[in-house]
Amino acid sequence: MNILFLSNGIRLGRDVGDKPIRKESTVTHHLRRILNERDGIGVWQRFYPCRHGLTACLQGIRNTRTGAVYWHERYQIEAAHEAFNAGQVFYLKA
Repeated sequence: MNILFLSNGIRLGRDVGDKPIRKESTVTHHLRRILNERDGIGVWQRFYPCRHGLTACLQGIRNTRTGAVYWHERYQIEAAHEAFNAGQVFYLKA
């Protein structure tokens, strides 16, 4: 898995040899895990946009140091795990 930070979000890409993911929440788990390995445990936490009035989406992460929030804003038209399995999934910065 590879991560690319863009000005408006984070792209999680699938590398050759990465196993397919079966559930949407697993994509968010891997994204959070990889970012915590890079920045330190506890910096990135699971975030539920639906609990903060953004949308009905359940897939998001939050940086505890900067307060930045990223969420899978295309949840209504694509499943995060299917997008990842096809090559990449994007989490928008809110």
